[in-house]
Amino acid sequence: MNFTTIFTLILEATYNEWFQGGLACLGAGIAVIGGFGQGVGQGLAAGYATQAVGRQPEAFGKILVTMIVGQAVAETTGIYALIIAFMLLSKAASL
Repeated sequence: MNFTTIFTLILEATYNEWFQGGLACLGAGIAVIGGFGQGVGQGLAAGYATQAVGRQPEAFGKILVTMIVGQAVAETTGIYALIIAFMLLSKAASL
């Protein structure tokens, strides 16, 4: 299959509800993958914060605040991925 054949199939399939629903479910699955990177990032941040407190206990307050702000920022990517997944699944369910 060459590119023009695939492109033609995609254009013809834009009116096919099954194809659109399948792509919406595939996109939702890909969007959920964003949660894995976010989870790894939060785990690393918590681990490094624990190491920092172990080395310098008197800086506990500053390290904790910085870690919580960083984890809140990292959490937003997971929330955005979840919202996109829900939007795509609702699109697939409505077809």
